[in-house]
Amino acid sequence: MRIIDRYICLEILSAAFLGLVICTFVFFVPQLVQMMGLVVRQTGAPWEVVRLFASAFPGVLSFSLPISVLVGVLIGLGRMSADSELIAMNALGMGWRRLLVPISAFAIMACGATLAMTLWLGPVSIHTMRGIEEHMRASEASSEVQPRVFDERYPNLVLYVQDVSAAATQWRGVFLAEIGADDVSHLTLADKAIVIADRAQGKLELHLRDGSVHDYSLQDPNHYGLSAFAQRDLSVAVHEGQEGEVLELTDAERSMASLRQQHGPNEREAQVEFQRRLAFPGACLAFAFIALPVGSQPRRGGRTSGFLTAVAIVCGYYLVFTVGAGFAREGKLPAWAGIWAANIAISAIGLALLPRIERMHDEGRLSHALARWTDWHHWKIARHARLEPASAEKKIEATSTVAEKGGRSAFDVTRKKRTGGGFPQFLDFYLLRNFLFYFALLLVGFVLLFEVFTFFDLLNDIARHRTGLMDIVNYFRYLCCYLFYQLAPLACLVAILVTLGVMAKNNELVAFKAAGVSLYRIALPLLMIGIIFAVVLVILDDTYLPYANQRQNELRNIIKGRPAQTYFRPGRQWIFGNTGNDPADGNAHGNPLAAKIYNYRFFDPDRQLFGDLSVYELDPRTFSLRRRVYAARAHWEPLQNAWILESGWVRDFQDGRVSAYFPFPVYELPELDEPPAYFHREVRQAFQMNWWQLRNYIVTLRQAGFDVAALSVQLQKKISFPLIAPIIIMLAIPFSILVGTRGALGGVVVGVGLGVVYWAVSALFEAMGAVGQLPALMAAWSPDVIFLFLGLYFFLKMPT
Repeated sequence: MRIIDRYICLEILSAAFLGLVICTFVFFVPQLVQMMGLVVRQTGAPWEVVRLFASAFPGVLSFSLPISVLVGVLIGLGRMSADSELIAMNALGMGWRRLLVPISAFAIMACGATLAMTLWLGPVSIHTMRGIEEHMRASEASSEVQPRVFDERYPNLVLYVQDVSAAATQWRGVFLAEIGADDVSHLTLADKAIVIADRAQGKLELHLRDGSVHDYSLQDPNHYGLSAFAQRDLSVAVHEGQEGEVLELTDAERSMASLRQQHGPNEREAQVEFQRRLAFPGACLAFAFIALPVGSQPRRGGRTSGFLTAVAIVCGYYLVFTVGAGFAREGKLPAWAGIWAANIAISAIGLALLPRIERMHDEGRLSHALARWTDWHHWKIARHARLEPASAEKKIEATSTVAEKGGRSAFDVTRKKRTGGGFPQFLDFYLLRNFLFYFALLLVGFVLLFEVFTFFDLLNDIARHRTGLMDIVNYFRYLCCYLFYQLAPLACLVAILVTLGVMAKNNELVAFKAAGVSLYRIALPLLMIGIIFAVVLVILDDTYLPYANQRQNELRNIIKGRPAQTYFRPGRQWIFGNTGNDPADGNAHGNPLAAKIYNYRFFDPDRQLFGDLSVYELDPRTFSLRRRVYAARAHWEPLQNAWILESGWVRDFQDGRVSAYFPFPVYELPELDEPPAYFHREVRQAFQMNWWQLRNYIVTLRQAGFDVAALSVQLQKKISFPLIAPIIIMLAIPFSILVGTRGALGGVVVGVGLGVVYWAVSALFEAMGAVGQLPALMAAWSPDVIFLFLGLYFFLKMPT
């Protein structure tokens, strides 16, 4: 390989590495947040955790490698074109065909790596990751049980535990309800239980003590089975399926041979997956083919215009790919034609643009626009430089007069005005203008990449459920608001690194320090803009963002084929009464109140009507059943302020036997005093509520006996997350000095690296808080505190 080939490959490789880091970060962060919830509960070998994270990368790299080829060729050739290196090569007789040698070699290597991911490593890693996740969930099922929470994760079972030991191996107050297919209700209660997790079979082995078993059938209400026990063993399956059952392979996990041989109703989906695994490696060649003529055109925007062009091409590619895949799944196009349509279109455009390489002196519209902006920027600086000496002379003359009259020296006053005093100054506007430009550019790029990945993730559902165009557009419009909130701190971090990195590369920081301007003074406007961003994010989260999140969640459910507003679930079947769910609850005489558990098959909040209502009254001290009430119907009577029960019965229990039985056609129980509004609850995510709504929601859920650990962490993060903006800016300022001569490229790489570290630390602490291993306050604020101390340490130690 010649020296020129190695030089071009190094230029492309450095930019491609930047694109690979950014795209991998974009695609990996959503999986990282999900996996952290499993990792914090893992008590097995660390090697299993390493395998879990390693198995996530092949599937991500199959997406990010083709995009990195596009980014590498566009930015690499764009930099060489901006520095007139391509023109010099053309003058020496090296035409565009000479560029094909290193670019083709690079694209073929990336194609081979992507092919290995899609054909071999990808399916194996997806199957491995799914198996590890299922095993970890099964092996850690006992530690996932939260006290005083109705747990419905188990097949056909509802589990409630009053108290859980620190090691999660001993429970006190066990309530286990099972509803069979024959409408037979099996209820098991026990005062204590010893829990052993069977990792091999995915079960929980319960050794129960001092309890009772209740059997009741709706077909025979007069018959009621009751048996007490001192000790009893019970197995609880964590997941549905037979013991030792092998996970069924999905299309993404199957080999190429099995996909090719698929026949029957799933044949079309199998063929689409088969062609997709070949089309993604081919995208490396297609992207290189179109990037060669586009990146070779002269432009003054350099890496900036290359980055914007890459984002536009990626969006267009996945748009065509989505439409083609939808047509292939519907049978309107053959599988190969629908999947390869995007590659063919990109290659055709590249072929049409190849003749333009010979006219390198002709700049495109984007280059002209960037050139006009750059010329205006330089004109403003030159104009200010022309005006500055005159104004400086006037200031010196004025201050000299003051000095003659006994005031401060003219030199002191002039030096103060030039270097330190007063805010804002021209330096502050110069810094903020550059920072806001890079911030907007990076934020738009990050948002577009996330939306492209989300669009690709939803394309199957869009095609399957024939989602309307306006629903798709509105979904991504509301999603933009959420992405702005989540990605603004990251854009701040990278923008600071790029802004100061470019200034360090151009020796502007050296000039400022030589003029007596400290780096602390330079950092002042950047820290202030970080505080402003934090305030904006808090206000956004308290006003418009909850509504936008509700709307995008509704539209996502439409795309997924689920009913809109599935977060509104008034028909929750298990809920505690408003008193008695805590052992400390008692009446005026100190006697503990009965804990009431409501179970119903149907609840109509508009008509204030229950269907198949059961009420269990438990003794909090022994966790034995005092009374059980059943009613086929129950409606609320506002005048009496009570529930009127119809067609049911009441059974009282004492000393392990039925002490009283009372059937009724119509009956009223005064202890059932919860109004209909108590059962009419919204089930929403934390990001769909502002701070006050979430706080009240947590209070009501905690009173009803539901787990609020995860929501409590989210409540704290509504304040802690926006405050990371000024903190991470403080950390980025000294790191931008370390970037040095690497300029914008080094700033983006370091910024994305710091962003990955922050997201990993934040996800880890959030997951620990969600399972109760850390208090909510500590889980939400620990990342801010850690990065604040790191920022202060590096900020105070940087050479000013």
